[in-house]
Amino acid sequence: MSNIRFPEPHIESTLSSIIKKEEPETIVLDGDTTQCYWDYECPRVIDVLYVIRSIAPWAQIIYVQGDMDPHAIKCIMAEPRYREEIIGTTMYIADVSSVKYYILHGHQGDIDQLRRSVGAGPWDWIIVGQYKRLEMDKLARVIYVGGITREFPPEARGYLVITDSNHYLRSLSQ
Repeated sequence: MSNIRFPEPHIESTLSSIIKKEEPETIVLDGDTTQCYWDYECPRVIDVLYVIRSIAPWAQIIYVQGDMDPHAIKCIMAEPRYREEIIGTTMYIADVSSVKYYILHGHQGDIDQLRRSVGAGPWDWIIVGQYKRLEMDKLARVIYVGGITREFPPEARGYLVITDSNHYLRSLSQ
């Protein structure tokens, strides 16, 4: 999931319905989960992690930093209850059934630059949340995961599900 923008009013119920529907083993928060430009905004990061942890106590949580939450990883590392259990990073590589998914927010450059900078091969998938799009480009092997925030247009609101055998986008407007 990307562009959650916690604490928007509808976010907790939206997260709850997504997590209860999907029952994920791993939840990847792909940038702009909340706003955290400054250290004093750390409580927002901790609050959103608390909400997700309370809905899905079993799930591994990966927090990929975006352009609106550049201090989030520092905040997670400063919090004793999360520093050991939450993975905070600028990119996460999911290797599922010998398919690699490079998950990054996407604000670091255009798709070609990102593919080169992470060393992704032609058969690997790049997953980005920066763009206000919910679509899959099978030829370029890029998945735009849209966002949860209501700041995004309805057609760009959704998330990505990766299973052992497949991946697909789910729209929130359905």
